[in-house]
Amino acid sequence: MARASQTTRSKKVAPKPSLVQNAVGVLRNPIRAVVRWFDNYSLNQSKLFYRLVMLIGLMLILGLVMVLSASNVVSIKATGDAFAEFRSQLLYAFLGFLAMVFISMRPVEVIRKFSMIFFTATIILQVLVLVPGIGVTVGGNRNWIAIGTFTLQPSELMKLGMILAIATWVSPHLDSLWDWRKTAFPLAVFGFLPASFVLVLSNDLGTAAVMVVFVLLLGVLIGAPWKVIGGFLGAGALVLLVAAATSTNRMRRILSAFGLGSEGDDSNWQVKHGEWALASGGLFGTGLGDSKMKWGWIPEVENDFIFSVIGEEAGFVGAVVVLILFFILARYMRKVSLNSATGFGYIAVTGIMLWITCQAFINIAVVLGLMPVIGVPLPLFSRGGSSMLAVLMALGVVLAVERDQARPKKSVRKR
Repeated sequence: MARASQTTRSKKVAPKPSLVQNAVGVLRNPIRAVVRWFDNYSLNQSKLFYRLVMLIGLMLILGLVMVLSASNVVSIKATGDAFAEFRSQLLYAFLGFLAMVFISMRPVEVIRKFSMIFFTATIILQVLVLVPGIGVTVGGNRNWIAIGTFTLQPSELMKLGMILAIATWVSPHLDSLWDWRKTAFPLAVFGFLPASFVLVLSNDLGTAAVMVVFVLLLGVLIGAPWKVIGGFLGAGALVLLVAAATSTNRMRRILSAFGLGSEGDDSNWQVKHGEWALASGGLFGTGLGDSKMKWGWIPEVENDFIFSVIGEEAGFVGAVVVLILFFILARYMRKVSLNSATGFGYIAVTGIMLWITCQAFINIAVVLGLMPVIGVPLPLFSRGGSSMLAVLMALGVVLAVERDQARPKKSVRKR
């Protein structure tokens, strides 16, 4: 009996392998190490976790296929290589996928602790767009930084930073949201102030508008008082209207979107040709790679107007499938937020759901001519490394929150 008790105690106090021991184990038997990592990451998770991973993977693959189809003509004109743009997108997708897996393996409490550091870093990156030699202007917006061949759009990462910062500050006070200092203050400082930075520093009204929309909706869903929401709604609308009215180009786009443009005004050029692309696709499309509009008829067709290529090549059915995928993604993320064991996880996942969903449907509404052109990408589909990286990192947070839910652990794979 004494020997059995001693054996039991020795099993209980067995030390965890060190980092060096793990590295040696990988070198000695890499296949077994990969299998062990896969077990630790994916086994014993909820059905919702698996569904989310499969849905993200499906949307990522479809997005890469559409970027390859939509960008080959532009890529040949720019570099002589039909696959140059696609390789760049594939690289960012791979990096984003690694970041998603890494973040999804962190405990939610660790993500919360680093949220303010990440938010501060995104603000610093956004300020760097003003530094000569680093900041880059594209399409009239000074919203990129470039170091050598590496380019980054800080405002995309800032969207995630804003959501995490708001979740960090508001989550301890979910029972006292009637106090404006615990609702209005964090929404203003970590939501509307960064959006103002993007508008003033980078002249990017579209990105700022998306930020304002999802922050307002986040305030509604977490239960902020209506007087706070109304105040922010009025202030945000006023700022956006002033920003639009003080720009001739923006006013032309807005008037053209509502059919009030002057004769010969080409401000609605992209929208008109985008509608032609959707119409020419019919029910089942012209076939993958057979888009006519990507031959110079629609500027930035692989970016903001990739949905028009989806509608042209995959038809009405393909376009509806993309819409359904975003609806399902939003539904899954909403389930994760409602099941969250922490206030931080609930607010963070709700904010990420609103960001991705609102941006997707704003992009699609622009292509359909229901909104003025504001230049925002379609998440997981449009070409753009910064957007791809930021969205996959955000989805890593969603997966981390779902993994954090309490569930029984048991041995599944026999070793």
